[in-house]
Amino acid sequence: MKNKKLKMLIRTCSILTSIAVFTVFATSSYAEDSVESLEGTTSNLQNELSNLNSELDALSGELDTIMKKMDTITAQIEQVKDDLAVAKGEEAAQYQSMKLRIKHIYESGNTSYLEMLFSSGSMTEFLNKAEFISAVSEYDRNRLKELVDAQNAVAEKEKQLQNEQSQLTKLQDELNQNQADLTAKISSTSGQLEQYSAKLAEAKERAKAAQEALDKEVIPIEPEAPPSNNSGSSQGQTPNVSASELELFAALIECEAGSTHYEGMLAVASVVMNRVNHRYYPDTITGVIYQSG
Repeated sequence: MKNKKLKMLIRTCSILTSIAVFTVFATSSYAEDSVESLEGTTSNLQNELSNLNSELDALSGELDTIMKKMDTITAQIEQVKDDLAVAKGEEAAQYQSMKLRIKHIYESGNTSYLEMLFSSGSMTEFLNKAEFISAVSEYDRNRLKELVDAQNAVAEKEKQLQNEQSQLTKLQDELNQNQADLTAKISSTSGQLEQYSAKLAEAKERAKAAQEALDKEVIPIEPEAPPSNNSGSSQGQTPNVSASELELFAALIECEAGSTHYEGMLAVASVVMNRVNHRYYPDTITGVIYQSG
């Protein structure tokens, strides 16, 4: 009967110890997070890590888009530079053509378009020459204006593309910094998740060991002291245990056995209960625990 009650007492204390709900030792170095608390923390970290990875994926997509835009703009800038070079070349060629025509006029002995007109033999020739001179001059002016306008347009386009490229480069730098920050945060969160996952695994192992111990039919108990003939002694009797004593008993087991499995808890419990049932020790758990010496 006494062994049965002792088993029940030890089992009750094992439950209290495994879930670590002791008021008197709540702040001791032996206190462990509960499985439920660790599961909550682990779940929160997993959700946070998932969100961070989603942010990183979105950021990587933005960076890819910007890189494609920058490649496109870079190609456009190169094309505009080629167009600008062509426009400058055409302008230079048109200018050179005008100079050659003017040079030809002087080398032919005519000092001006006016002399060329006055040398006409008839009115028809005069009008034809006047129309020709006017057409050549108009063509040169229009052509030169077209070339200058085209050159200016290409230069403006190049300037716009360079500004856009500069803005994209700045945005790319910001996104790269954000990506680096996110990567560092992901690494930190992953480290925390690994730590809490390990703690959770340990807590589950302790809870499993405690449950398995409760399911055992045979619990090893140290040999008890021989019964006393003193009718006034408490030997051989299993004392009534209050909730506060159970709590104190559980705290003692946790402190003495630490993070060992059920066998270590039993060893500590057996020593205390054997002393409770021994005539040379107090007949209460509280008395045994606080006995001096």
